[in-house]
Amino acid sequence: MTESDFNQPLDVGQAMRKSMQENHLNARYAEVQKKVFADSDIQAFFTAHADELNRDIVHRDFANLYEFYTQKQKSDDESVHRGYEPVLDFIDGQITVLYQPSRATVQAQKQQARENLVHAIQMPKLITRATMDDFSNISADQSKAVTKIISFITEYLESPTEYHRGLYLHGPYGVGKTHLMGAMANELAEYDVPVTLVHFPSFAVELRNGFNSDNEVNQKRLETLQKATILVLDDIGAESLTAWLRDDVLGVILEYRMQNELPTFFTSNFSMDQLEKEHLGTTKAGNEPMKAARIMQRIRFLSEEVLMSGENKRVQ
Repeated sequence: MTESDFNQPLDVGQAMRKSMQENHLNARYAEVQKKVFADSDIQAFFTAHADELNRDIVHRDFANLYEFYTQKQKSDDESVHRGYEPVLDFIDGQITVLYQPSRATVQAQKQQARENLVHAIQMPKLITRATMDDFSNISADQSKAVTKIISFITEYLESPTEYHRGLYLHGPYGVGKTHLMGAMANELAEYDVPVTLVHFPSFAVELRNGFNSDNEVNQKRLETLQKATILVLDDIGAESLTAWLRDDVLGVILEYRMQNELPTFFTSNFSMDQLEKEHLGTTKAGNEPMKAARIMQRIRFLSEEVLMSGENKRVQ
């Protein structure tokens, strides 16, 4: 500062305004501090780190405390990190704000993970919502099937490396066979067990349509079913049967699963005897009871036959 600067007249008004502004800012800062320090989460943080914190650290890192306080107040849409919530931590002598997935985000991630474990091919959307709770009030016509499914889930989770036979659920249209399979799949997904469900008639049409176009794609589709951890073949017997579909598709899938002892479930409107005599034995190639018997041998090895009857829930 030069001598001429000392000779300049003092602007008292400006000095007063500056002082008032500083006092106003200090008052606002003190008010902000009061709100931040009164926050219950910040109070809990101070208590948890009482042996490490002091006044200098708190004031030095107040900006981080303020960030935590303001971000916590904001809705998910307004937050800097959507789907995440702030948490305080004390790292290397510094108060730090970290962001972790919110409860809603964790729940959504878990739900997505469960859905990814349930691989549904040409299946009705209802199976994504099916739960075992849907079968809490069941009729006597359904009790055996539900009890068997509960037993399978329990036993599989206890010893997943051992072989567990599936079920062959048969009964009238609309009694809940597919719904029960979806509930089983979603329950197993809660324990990170993947399940593949396929509407077999629709799958058969898809294979036929791609028969002359891309054999590699069809092979991958077959392998998906062959190697599925747990497989549900839904509505078997409703497909338009050909010798190729029976022997080179269904037979190949079942043979692989039988040899590797992989849990396999079926739903059908046919009993096992009906499926063999009224469906599998007859194609355009003629009556072939031996080939039908060969398929049924695999189905019987893989599954236990259980009747599921009752009212048609789809017309209610």
